[in-house]
Amino acid sequence: MTNPFAVSTLLPPERGVFGGVQRIRGGFLYRILEFESPLSTRMVYSGWWFRQKIEFDGQVVWWRISWLTILRRAEFEIPRRGVAGGVPGKVEIEFGRGLMIRRFRVWIDEQLAYDEIN
Repeated sequence: MTNPFAVSTLLPPERGVFGGVQRIRGGFLYRILEFESPLSTRMVYSGWWFRQKIEFDGQVVWWRISWLTILRRAEFEIPRRGVAGGVPGKVEIEFGRGLMIRRFRVWIDEQLAYDEIN
């Protein structure tokens, strides 16, 4: 079975946003994403003020103080509304010059749910 959220190999790896996700807001070390699938949820990533933080529906699922190095990979558990336990999640970030995000990927339940290339 193929992953419907996977990046097509036919597209050039330059610019684009892939997956069934709406990017609400994005900026320097900041993203707000609205997912419909595989979970209906809103994610916020912030790397401002030396503190990296990932939230899903207002609940912090991962954070680190990043005085010297901004971590490029985070693994966490995404809470599900009204259900015990969560779903595994992961964020991978590749940086370009000046800490500008070159690539931002979100994995939900081991599926690539969002892949942004700048």
